[in-house]
Amino acid sequence: MERLPRALAAGAFCGVLACCIAFLPSQSCAYTGEVLQEFSVAPKYATGLTWDGKHMWACDWWEAKAFKLDPTDGSVVESVELPCPRPDDVAYADGFLFVCDATQPLIYKLNLATGVVETSFPGPGSSPSALAWDGENLWLADRGNKTIYKLNPEDGTALYYFPTPAGEVEGLAWDGRYLWASDRMKNELYMLDPADGTVLMMVPSPGPYPTGLVFDGRTLWNVDFQTDVLYKLAYDDGENVYETDAKERSVRFVYILENLGPGEVTKAEVFLAVPEDLVSQKLLQPVAYEPQPDRFDVDESGQKVAVYEYHDLGPGSATQVGYTANVMIGVRRFCIFPHKVGGLKDIPASIRKQFTVDASRYRLEQPLIRDTARQIVGDEKNPYWIARKIYKWVQDHVEYERVGGWDIAETLIKRGSGSCSEYAFLYVALCRAAGLPARYEGSVVVRGDDASVDDVFHRWCEVYLPGYGWVTVDPSGGDAPALADQGRAFGTLGNRYFVTTHGGGDSSYLAWNYNYNSRYSFMGQAEVKEEVYAIWEPVE
Repeated sequence: MERLPRALAAGAFCGVLACCIAFLPSQSCAYTGEVLQEFSVAPKYATGLTWDGKHMWACDWWEAKAFKLDPTDGSVVESVELPCPRPDDVAYADGFLFVCDATQPLIYKLNLATGVVETSFPGPGSSPSALAWDGENLWLADRGNKTIYKLNPEDGTALYYFPTPAGEVEGLAWDGRYLWASDRMKNELYMLDPADGTVLMMVPSPGPYPTGLVFDGRTLWNVDFQTDVLYKLAYDDGENVYETDAKERSVRFVYILENLGPGEVTKAEVFLAVPEDLVSQKLLQPVAYEPQPDRFDVDESGQKVAVYEYHDLGPGSATQVGYTANVMIGVRRFCIFPHKVGGLKDIPASIRKQFTVDASRYRLEQPLIRDTARQIVGDEKNPYWIARKIYKWVQDHVEYERVGGWDIAETLIKRGSGSCSEYAFLYVALCRAAGLPARYEGSVVVRGDDASVDDVFHRWCEVYLPGYGWVTVDPSGGDAPALADQGRAFGTLGNRYFVTTHGGGDSSYLAWNYNYNSRYSFMGQAEVKEEVYAIWEPVE
């Protein structure tokens, strides 16, 4: 049975799915992109969408018409002929419709009152696919060169441009502050920084082939080419974090310590990070430990650990500890509007005190760390943009490479390469040096198939954004060419990760490890072998 998305805030459930001609109750909270209403529309091949202040206009690629729609039920008020054979999108501007057509790459300005095309001009690319009007300028996406342009509406002169988030942008919308784009290949909707195309938020599209996109002042609308359905979507109704695409899985975590001799292991301690319920992670039963730990404790970062102690392990002896967890894991998604993030002064004092302190792999007082953070952040005061600037800098200056150790942040700056853990150390160090609370998360990972084995694991970061709380940031996972993939790793966590650890480093139990740690002492010549892995199985 398919499980429905769950919207969660501060640990509470708040989510409603809409069906055809259904509405969210006014008291419900909704996440950005959640379907509030949907209905079938007249255009059989709807490719474009715009808003004139009272009505929706949807263009039909096959009929070469624009249909004026009643937003309460999707009924047709009137229709107009468009001046091109295969219109891809329309944008309303003060009584005019701008129209683009990829078969003859021109942009037309149609006077709705007279039906006269008052001007036309070529687009800067060969295959225009989407249009939006921001009240002053025209925005155009071109599927041929995968570029979004800001244009002078008088003659189409490109004022500036940036790459599309991913593959094919089929719809553009302006919400008064940010630019939105729909991508038919990824089936996602993106909120973009209009300055450079940075992906600030992404939400799954409601249908399988998202095309036209528009903002009506309160909500987003998206029309789907495959289903011929117009979707009304929540824009900013108060839900900051939610879950989708949940899967039920079983994970068995195993740690084995073996003394190959000939000496004796006089003492061994094993520490397992204790997984807990989180947004997008729900333990279906209590974690089953085998054997039961000697005790549980909590480290300096608030991480709970299971503690095992052993004495006098002779040559040839071995011990095995671990647990089995049945868990529901979904995609964790944040709805962050940068202009709504509070200031550094709004961060609770307890959070700031605990998660801006120094640690042995951060070395915040070193000039290289201090000066680099100052150079990156400059005069920026908004915690969101501080986090994004550091995120981009790390990705621009570091390449992923597993070089064998977990080096300090300074080494990563000098060397320019590192593992996921080292990306995390550097990102946390730079954030803390800038006064922004940061920590890391650690997990075991589904490797490809739902039935798989993981012995590599993964670590990323969280930053504390006032008004939103702890937000997922994966500097190594987002180190990719596409803007969409960069944006996906800031504020989204996939459903492949079973989170076990929240840490700040220098833990009295886990040290700088995550998932587990061990320490042992021995007499004579003793070769100690450790084996650690996680076994995943799907749960039917």
